[in-house]
Amino acid sequence: MSKQEPNAIRLLNLGLTESWRTQAVYHAVAELMQIDSPDTIIICQPQTPYLCLGYHQIYAATFNRAECERRQLPVYRRRLGGGATYLDANQLFYQCVFHHSRLPVLLKKIYQRLLAAPVATLRRLGLHAALRDLNEVEAEGRRIAGIGGGRIGEASVVVGNILFDFDYAAMAHVWNAPSQSFRELAAQTLQEHVTTLTHLRVKVSMAAVERILIEEFARCLKRPVIAGDLTAAEETHARKLATLMTSAEYLNLHRENGGVAPMDSLKISADIFIRAAEVELNGRTIRASFCLRHGLISKALIESIPAQNWQKAESLLQGAPFHEWEKLFSS
Repeated sequence: MSKQEPNAIRLLNLGLTESWRTQAVYHAVAELMQIDSPDTIIICQPQTPYLCLGYHQIYAATFNRAECERRQLPVYRRRLGGGATYLDANQLFYQCVFHHSRLPVLLKKIYQRLLAAPVATLRRLGLHAALRDLNEVEAEGRRIAGIGGGRIGEASVVVGNILFDFDYAAMAHVWNAPSQSFRELAAQTLQEHVTTLTHLRVKVSMAAVERILIEEFARCLKRPVIAGDLTAAEETHARKLATLMTSAEYLNLHRENGGVAPMDSLKISADIFIRAAEVELNGRTIRASFCLRHGLISKALIESIPAQNWQKAESLLQGAPFHEWEKLFSS
């Protein structure tokens, strides 16, 4: 990067690259960042699909290991929070790694500053796009990106993507779901509330969106964005991190003693969650799965042992607060 541009943001355009680089590089840049390091934006796509686990998640509770292996999907654990994601070449990644002193203190303000460019990019594609809640990028009222952020060393980091297409089926099958009804409800809700450029019938190349995104980062941040390269130290550190992020020890962080139960809650978007519950009632084991919108049940699927038709009960629960479902169900 030119020494004549002291205020410039370094652009690392990795293009279509090895999957490990799409996670390890931004972590390496962040971990090695000092006050005099250049603020950096990384643009990339993974050559092959993989799964990424949020830092605080329990691996065995989140993913079905056997299904991940069957589909030959490697799993990486990132140092940022948030939920598990399925990532592939149909997604354009942007990863902002800035020294914390050159960004606002409040996380909300950081998201507003660094996500302005992705939102503006979607608008230039003719979409009604907006940033809502803390960090959710929407197009035409539906989520179109997975966003994460936090502090790594001296760096403030915000990462996200633009979904050109998404493999809903693969995502649904690798979850360690507590029941088939939970998986089915989650898969249906994911398709209803997460959209893509393909679903929105936006015909545009990845290269064109990449160009617009870089232009919008420069415009929104009011700083030049200049192509640069990884340092030798960053490259070496990235390779070490790639090994760590897929190691059994690191993937199994936060594991509780004893057996690990499957997930019982799954975030689909800012307002939409899938929840699972189980009760014993009149000699039956009742397993219920719920789609919640603003904490209210919008759809319920109920299974039982012995089996029974629960359609009437499922209908009666619609619109009820989740915390009251058991009382309403047993009354």
